[in-house]
Amino acid sequence: MLKLIPWEQAAMLLESQPLSAKKETVPLEEAEDRILAEEIRAAFPMPPFDKSPFDGFAFRAEDAPGELTIHGESAAGCRCLEPLLPGTAMRIFTGAPVPEGANAVLKAEDTEVKGGSVFIPTVVRPDSNIIRIGEEYPSGITLLKAGRRIGPAEMGILASQGLAAIPVFQKPKVLFLSTGTELSLPGEERSRYGIYNSSFYSLSGYLHRMGFTILSGGTVPDDLDLITAKIREGLQSEADLVITTGGASVGDYDFAVRAAETLGMEILFWKVNVKPGGALMAAKAGGKPVFSLSGNPAAAIMSLLTVLQPCLRKLTGENTWNKELLLPIKKDMPKFSTAVRMLRGHGTVQDGVLYFEENEGRGNGVISSYSDCSMIGIVEGGQGHLPAGTKIRVLRLPRDLC
Repeated sequence: MLKLIPWEQAAMLLESQPLSAKKETVPLEEAEDRILAEEIRAAFPMPPFDKSPFDGFAFRAEDAPGELTIHGESAAGCRCLEPLLPGTAMRIFTGAPVPEGANAVLKAEDTEVKGGSVFIPTVVRPDSNIIRIGEEYPSGITLLKAGRRIGPAEMGILASQGLAAIPVFQKPKVLFLSTGTELSLPGEERSRYGIYNSSFYSLSGYLHRMGFTILSGGTVPDDLDLITAKIREGLQSEADLVITTGGASVGDYDFAVRAAETLGMEILFWKVNVKPGGALMAAKAGGKPVFSLSGNPAAAIMSLLTVLQPCLRKLTGENTWNKELLLPIKKDMPKFSTAVRMLRGHGTVQDGVLYFEENEGRGNGVISSYSDCSMIGIVEGGQGHLPAGTKIRVLRLPRDLC
């Protein structure tokens, strides 16, 4: 069992685990906000035919200027369209196909209609005002890659190709188990020295945004046998992984490692050399991951966002993750720590320069510091006072976690 390892090593170790997302097919109307499981290629070009960008007349450019007989019309969705005759013009509407033989379109307001004829007053270049077949994209091109989250624009792309059934990754199920005699649920009476279980709701929120289905394992008091039994149930359940909070440190009531050993799990590592979020254990049994996070809410969230996220993304199939930047800090950082410090913050621009600015509240229990948190600043261990303007490593969180 590895102990007190660097956070990068912990993240890489988890990402290297042989985990994969499962596929399923859902109706198009249920595909929004799901993760695409297969590459989508264009079965036909878009637009699939030459069309008009507005209401007007289609004709041969070589017949202009001049007076042309109006012969027929082309409307959007028309089933049958006759070719254009030389010396004639066809009335055409927005989005309608350009008839064979026509090579120009002119707006209705730029022409003059007299009886059954239309007067084209100017010289018109061939191909004027025609949206050509494949102008948006040709047939066979990759429209969407696997691993992409399906939003409103992607829904439109899928619909434009006539796809009624969409291959997506299944939403992985996570059994969430909260441990701690001090915990009460919102709505319940809180004991004098107890706290409400905020970790479950904040962590579940992040996991839900990532695409997980949350299965609540409830709250368990600090009892090794009860905790072990609950984790055993989780390993035998339909859940794809088990996450516990509390019991991951080194106190008398920290049962994560003891429960894992009792259940014969392979412990990948225990504790990470980082603040906050160092109290973290990763294990597995029968290929199913088990993560035990700190009972301190802010520390548990930090573990999820930095160390666990790459592994969790593998289970969802989404190809997004933190992006590392090198940014100057907005304010002085006087604090010293032997461990790597993870700072909750956001980006701010001054004089055209992007800075990292730390949010208020550094404590392990301060959840409010994750409000407006879009970046995690990394200060290496052993560094003392850092003046404003010093560049540090910064993890920019994916949009779904901000």
